[in-house]
Amino acid sequence: MTEPIRVAIADDNENFRETLREVLEYEPDLQIVGVWRHGADVLLGLEEVRPDVLLLDINMPFLNGVETTKQLQVRYPEVRIIILTMHDDEGYVLETLKSGASGYLVKDGSVSEVVRAIREVAAGRAVVHPQVTHTVIAQFQERAEMSESWRGLLTEREMDILRELANGKTNEEIATALNITTKTVKNHISSIFNKLHVQDRTQAVVLAMKKHWLPS
Repeated sequence: MTEPIRVAIADDNENFRETLREVLEYEPDLQIVGVWRHGADVLLGLEEVRPDVLLLDINMPFLNGVETTKQLQVRYPEVRIIILTMHDDEGYVLETLKSGASGYLVKDGSVSEVVRAIREVAAGRAVVHPQVTHTVIAQFQERAEMSESWRGLLTEREMDILRELANGKTNEEIATALNITTKTVKNHISSIFNKLHVQDRTQAVVLAMKKHWLPS
């Protein structure tokens, strides 16, 4: 039998964190191993238990989500972090991902989105809520320096398509822009997903941004 994913929750809103714990406890493949009020509690709690995935509120007293993430990456780099927030504040989005978070979700999303994100992040993939994806893309493009490390993994055409995905274009729009068929676009996207070990467009773009593959 597969071991359950060990999950911890850190949020200064008692009602939110307890409700989230109760809901997640119904998932047979998830095990709640810690529930904390703020970043300082997280650092203390991780001395006792070591979750696979930490759901971390961005706005907390004593030590906020950004600073907590930075410290966790030094002390416990194996813990994967999903940021939870009521805001899609641009500075927070970029800062938390740069600090080492693997996911970014808004609190008003569905429970199923949280559960899916936990499973995706536990499997080593990145998850960013669609509501903030364009913010992430825009900021990485503004600040990242171009890297050529994609060469040898992706073809030139696949990189062209990845750039179009980052611009939010549909398959049909990509086909028109690159003067190829929609079927060819779909085949290239499938190849990109396989090579990058991702499951959707958001994951592909976020990974490419982290690797600084996209132009400024």
